[in-house]
Amino acid sequence: MRDFLVVLLEAPLASFGEEAGNSQRGTANRPTRSSLLGLVGAALGILRSDVEGQKKLSRSLSTSTRTLSSGVLVRDFHTYESIPQAKGSFMTRRQALGSGEAITSITQREYRSGGVWQAAYVAGPATGQDSLSLELLADAFLTPKFTLWLGRKSCPLSAPVMPRIIAAESLAQAFHCHAEQVGRAAGFGEGVIFTDNNGLLPNSKVPLRHNRRNDEPLNRSTWTFIGRDEWEFMTTDETDSGHDHKSPTVTR
Repeated sequence: MRDFLVVLLEAPLASFGEEAGNSQRGTANRPTRSSLLGLVGAALGILRSDVEGQKKLSRSLSTSTRTLSSGVLVRDFHTYESIPQAKGSFMTRRQALGSGEAITSITQREYRSGGVWQAAYVAGPATGQDSLSLELLADAFLTPKFTLWLGRKSCPLSAPVMPRIIAAESLAQAFHCHAEQVGRAAGFGEGVIFTDNNGLLPNSKVPLRHNRRNDEPLNRSTWTFIGRDEWEFMTTDETDSGHDHKSPTVTR
């Protein structure tokens, strides 16, 4: 048995950017690892500028997701102003805009409307200052230091995250138990789970795919990310919900 901290993520709009760009900013159909770690950082009150604090989150936690509803893809456009590098640099935004050199451009952005996801966190082995307890994270999600949002500040959550620490034999069992606890078990059925830790897969499961995603935060102050591994697998039968094994339990 292993402890999982599982939360519910629901918002009218969500956006999980993977490839940065000025004119086109798309969204993944599920939370990125950087967005899941960002939620924890916001709940704990860890600033983006706190490089060591952000690294500790990355080193200490494995993250996984299950999609209850991927929502509907929505496209919007925004305008932004910039100064060509050839025009020189300015000390303030006011100076830049007052120079008459600003160029207005349009960028298209994508969102997921009406999406609902579960996210699971697993703490790594305690290694001194890198240790991070799931109990501490659960308390932080109940009383977050900063506002929680799904990907962008324009995407606040629409429902409590309802954190539960669940002792289960597998990731699939933990998700199923959490769904029952928070009233989302209806129609749970088949589904795809994504995880950055293949050790959380049930012994009977063979991953559908091994993916590479460029969403491991390297430095949040400079918005730089690196690649990481992700495993994808399907939940289909009763063994995923613990019917044929020792049933999962909610520890708090």
